[in-house]
Amino acid sequence: MSDSQTSVHVKIYDREYTLRTSGDGERLRSLCACLDKRMREMAAASGSVDTLRVAVLAALSLADDLFRAREALQKMDEVVSRRSLACVSMLDRVEKQESGKQESGVRSQEKPPIGQ
Repeated sequence: MSDSQTSVHVKIYDREYTLRTSGDGERLRSLCACLDKRMREMAAASGSVDTLRVAVLAALSLADDLFRAREALQKMDEVVSRRSLACVSMLDRVEKQESGKQESGVRSQEKPPIGQ
């Protein structure tokens, strides 16, 4: 990200805002559109016309989405970790088997001592 700030004009729940960002303006617009959509969903579901109440309900809903996503990510991380350990264990066993085969192959190629 650069140090320069960009002004972005957005509309959230029928109110216009000018926001400043050092990041991607289009991303900020997308975030605002998401918030606007969630606020409208919360207003419809609750029947509330109070903007502050709708904003709080939308914030709680988005926070719940975030927590659920984090929990799902943590569970996936745990599954990947367990599977990775299982794969490493299997690779270790295969490597030991292969090195054992190579050692026995070297021994069988050695000539027996004279006189036996």
